[in-house]
Amino acid sequence: EHVLRGNRDNYQKSDIQVARMAEFQGQGLVNSHGDTWLRQRRLLAHGFRPSYLATLLPLQQGVLHDLMAGFECDVQRGPVDIHQQMVRFTLRLVGRALFGRSLTDAELQQIGDAIAEIQAFILRQVVQPYKRRWFRLTGEYARYQRIRVAADTLVLRHIQERLNHDGGGHDFLRLLMESTYHDTGERMSQAQVLIESLQLMVAGNETSSNALTWIFYLLARHPRYIRELRNEVESVIGDQPIDYHNLHQLSGTRRVIDEALRLYPPFWTIDRIALHDDDIAGIHIPAGTLVMPYIYGTHRNPGHWRDAETFDPGRFEPEQSHTRHPFAYIPFGGGPRVCIGNNMAVMQILLIVATFVRTYDFRLTQDLPIATRPRMLLRPAGAVSMTFRRAS
Repeated sequence: EHVLRGNRDNYQKSDIQVARMAEFQGQGLVNSHGDTWLRQRRLLAHGFRPSYLATLLPLQQGVLHDLMAGFECDVQRGPVDIHQQMVRFTLRLVGRALFGRSLTDAELQQIGDAIAEIQAFILRQVVQPYKRRWFRLTGEYARYQRIRVAADTLVLRHIQERLNHDGGGHDFLRLLMESTYHDTGERMSQAQVLIESLQLMVAGNETSSNALTWIFYLLARHPRYIRELRNEVESVIGDQPIDYHNLHQLSGTRRVIDEALRLYPPFWTIDRIALHDDDIAGIHIPAGTLVMPYIYGTHRNPGHWRDAETFDPGRFEPEQSHTRHPFAYIPFGGGPRVCIGNNMAVMQILLIVATFVRTYDFRLTQDLPIATRPRMLLRPAGAVSMTFRRAS
């Protein structure tokens, strides 16, 4: 709380995001600071209001319907890796929310593949900084820059086509292109629209796919909650179409999601650099120190969570949540820089989970614990193989 809110002006994002990621993603909301960050945040916030997300939901449902048809074919052939499936699901859902129907599935896949390759290379530079000069000398750095340029060119072409032909529709690209800054009344440049749209795609796709993987894993290990969630969906929604209002009335489903995010937060830690000397709880923090708010550890701290290692969605009943320290549960970060897309992520996760429990019973092919692989995000170590059958 001290780093993310109380003395937040003394802590900014580290070289990992400010320098390493900016080489491939540019400087946008995610890796800017001060007035630049605040200006971008105010503009982008328009796209994450509940009223705007409600207009996106029908498009998301259409995309999910098509994805479910393909998923049904996959599960008929045998077990599936739910992590790979969720990467595919969230790529399409986030991509359509950002770009509408203007990009084809093949183009979205090209962008998604480029992002995955570049993110892996950025991680190599972070964990092996002594190789950075070698990467440049061997041409490897230049190769990934070419991958970036190809993806950027593709997206920029669609931005220019939208400008020239007024493609219409409700998506984030339209909002980014048409919204104006509060202080000047000017619109964002094409270059900045490109940066913000791709940063949103990186953040939205990876976090949601990992979150959903762990949700399905925990549900498969605790199948009674699959039945409970199905009953809730039938009670709250029944035969009615899903809309933004009834989706957010699925309180039991939301508690399962919250508990999964407690145990397996996609952002398991956050990086900050102290700009000036500071003291936290009697510990002296010299200027320049890398400080890592440890979300995974906070979420499993027995001082705040009874039976902290146990999967128990009941701990998110209102009477328990109201008495808990506000920074004991921060899957989307905390303070002013809390994830701007958290409402959209929750909407998409609720939609996918409700659709799946309505349709399928599922289990792990081997009922064994799945280890974590903490990289930039908290991934599963290996495939998460599961079988699905139609709910009776």
